[in-house]
Amino acid sequence: MGLGRFLARRIATFIPTIIGVIFLTYLIAYAIPANPVRAWVGGEKMVDPKLIERIRHEYKFDAPWYEQFTFLFTQLISGQLRDPVRGKLVIVSLGERFPITVELALFGMMFLLIISIPLGIAAALKKDTPIDFAVRFLALFGSSMPSFVLYYLLILAFFTVLGITYLAGIPEPSRPCRLFVSNLPNVVPVVGYLGSYIGKIPMFGAMMCGEWSVVHETFKRMWLPGLALGLLSGGFVARILRNSLLDALGSEYVLFARARGLSKFRVWKHALKNAMIPVVTVLGLQFGGFLAGAIIAETVFGIPGMGRYVYDAISRLNFPAIIGGTFLFAIVYVTVNLIVDILYAVIDPRVRY
Repeated sequence: MGLGRFLARRIATFIPTIIGVIFLTYLIAYAIPANPVRAWVGGEKMVDPKLIERIRHEYKFDAPWYEQFTFLFTQLISGQLRDPVRGKLVIVSLGERFPITVELALFGMMFLLIISIPLGIAAALKKDTPIDFAVRFLALFGSSMPSFVLYYLLILAFFTVLGITYLAGIPEPSRPCRLFVSNLPNVVPVVGYLGSYIGKIPMFGAMMCGEWSVVHETFKRMWLPGLALGLLSGGFVARILRNSLLDALGSEYVLFARARGLSKFRVWKHALKNAMIPVVTVLGLQFGGFLAGAIIAETVFGIPGMGRYVYDAISRLNFPAIIGGTFLFAIVYVTVNLIVDILYAVIDPRVRY
């Protein structure tokens, strides 16, 4: 099977997966024994019953479940689904928060790579030494430690005790800079669109305008939540790299390379290249998880990203926002999964067959 047929087979599962995720999310929300409309208006008992009935009719809560789901899904696809709590289109609210989530995901990936790659290589080359045992402990720690406990411990250490970070607000470029970034498609017809999308991420937009003070403030604000995400997954990825590198170092082609008298560095280089194949998959899935909204991290650290938006929607039984957030989560995760599959097929052609 060629690469084209392999990609066609993977893409064929794209749309059914997204629709299935949205449908399951809706069924779970629908099964909750509560009155979402009353939660939208604040839960007050003295609310005008006519207002509640009007909202119920507008969002098809007086219709069968399949009509209600069809209404929510078609409104979402057309971009007309409105958040009943905030009064804004769901797609607009998600679009405002997604760049902040991307920024957090990039910081998380940066720390994940800094932690996992060196530790994984060191653990493989120093097998059954204190370094190896430390990496195993870190992997166990990241898998068993509740994420919110780690987040609060980091806040206690670096914010409360040391005071070297802050937890309020998100640094943004100036208004002229944001206008410049949004106008890029008119200045540069093709590349401008890509630059405009990248510039919506606050840190990158500030870089485009040379506002380095904003970049510095962004690092001060985002390094701690990024470190928290990296710590949770770093040990797990390091252990995968360790095991994969040990398998590669014990393979026949490595023994042959050593028999030919190649230096240790060249042998390790060839082994690491093959050992990185499963690691690329795991890193891609971790990045997809970060992009899909680190709900707990954004809530604890007060970051107004997609995860925080969905958390607030769940607490208010905000079905339209929940469905919209799930839709974007599914698209992001499935897209990242597809990119990982493509990279995997390019790196290792055997998976195409």
